Amino acid sequence: MPEADSAVWTPVGQGNINDTYRVDVVLGGEQKVILLQRLNHLVFKDPAQVMDNTSRICAYLTAQPDYPLQVPSPILAKDGSNLVRDDQGNYWRAFPFIERSYTPDGLVTPDIARKAARAYGAFARALRDFPAATLAETIPGFHDTDMRWLAFLEVIRQDPVSRVGGVQKEIDALFAAKPLFDLISRLKRSGELPLRVSHNDTKAGNVLFSMDTHEPLAVIDLDTVMPGTLLSDFGDMVRTFVPSLTENSVDEPHLRLDVLLALREGFLSETGDFITTSEQQHLLTGGAWIIGEQALRFLTDWIAGDVYYKIGYPEHNLVRARNQLQLLAMVNREL
Repeated sequence: MPEADSAVWTPVGQGNINDTYRVDVVLGGEQKVILLQRLNHLVFKDPAQVMDNTSRICAYLTAQPDYPLQVPSPILAKDGSNLVRDDQGNYWRAFPFIERSYTPDGLVTPDIARKAARAYGAFARALRDFPAATLAETIPGFHDTDMRWLAFLEVIRQDPVSRVGGVQKEIDALFAAKPLFDLISRLKRSGELPLRVSHNDTKAGNVLFSMDTHEPLAVIDLDTVMPGTLLSDFGDMVRTFVPSLTENSVDEPHLRLDVLLALREGFLSETGDFITTSEQQHLLTGGAWIIGEQALRFLTDWIAGDVYYKIGYPEHNLVRARNQLQLLAMVNREL
């Protein structure tokens, strides 16, 4: 990309990981708009791997004639690279800015949930024959629940800040969820859950919608696209779309079953003819798994002394863990 004659930067969104800006630039007298992002290399330890995955996925999607969504492929720098490191050691990348688009905020309606799930299903469908095993794990062990369980046991053993005694009820709830984690691990090992390209962050905010038609325009934020299972993608939709309250709420959430049904309808409308019987039968199990895994992560961090997640107040991670455990109990009742 040539040097800009002028540029105006405007922050976009409130992402928890990367810093994102809309940049209005004049290039050779022509007005252009790009999306500029600073990639958080403390979370993504190998930024080049992230961008290699992203570029390969975008190129593959662009080549699929029946993929119904836009593909915001990385914009290359002057030297042809898709990633630039500045003098302070920060990593930057650029994407096309899709005008007149928005991401849903707050509790989404069943209609928006159905459309977003359809978009994620179309993403999975277009990538169904992509060799998933050739992608890098941009966050190693991201959904390796067995590994996270061992970390949980170790932090209980060490009890570094003397918190175990106050959360025995929550620890017991996670031990009660262990058969669920074991089931998912068995299904993955046996091949009943095939290795597929998984987005791994299927929240509403990662689907761009048109301001004009209110239809999906693009699936975005491909940083966590890795080898995995589609159950984690459907599960993360259940975790983030369906509850009546966010994970940060101290009040008890409830399941919005109309949204859950809409998610299933939308996702299967695009995936139902190629996913396996086991994948289809265990979609809701995937929801319970991802919710339980997130409870496991929050409680592990609470016992460890809040070393991973950003917190807004001292008991934040404990509130999050309790919220997810309540949600897990509700989803289990639907299984």
